[in-house]
Amino acid sequence: MRAASRYLVWCVAALMLVAWLLNWDQLEAFAFQRERKFRNISGIAVMTLILFQWSLTLGRTVFQKSGSQWGKWIDWHLRISLLLPLAVPVHSIAIGWGLLALLPLALLASGHFGSMLEGEENIRKHLPYHIGLSVATLVMALAHVSTVLMFN
Repeated sequence: MRAASRYLVWCVAALMLVAWLLNWDQLEAFAFQRERKFRNISGIAVMTLILFQWSLTLGRTVFQKSGSQWGKWIDWHLRISLLLPLAVPVHSIAIGWGLLALLPLALLASGHFGSMLEGEENIRKHLPYHIGLSVATLVMALAHVSTVLMFN
């Protein structure tokens, strides 16, 4: 599943880069992404997936201390890692500017480093990047949600 996640992250990143360079977000085919109702629903879906990933991570920390197995938790974490990159371009094909450029890029980069976490050496090497980018993604997503709620 990790290799599929890594492949998917790179495909989505390439798609969004091409879409940004060719201004696909302005095409009539993507007009639905500019509708407020769609953006709200798809944004809630993306945020739910991000929060679910974090709840699994925090749940792992709690349950690991009580002796539960991480295996079941990581299976769900990996499944969501396949959905999250797909949810991003569904919400918005445009990379955007400023925070709206950093947010999808941090999310995709976090997914890339997360997909590299196999083997003790790779875990030590890539886990700090995965965690750091995941934290940055969560903080930026919360900032984005609060901005949307305040100004819409």
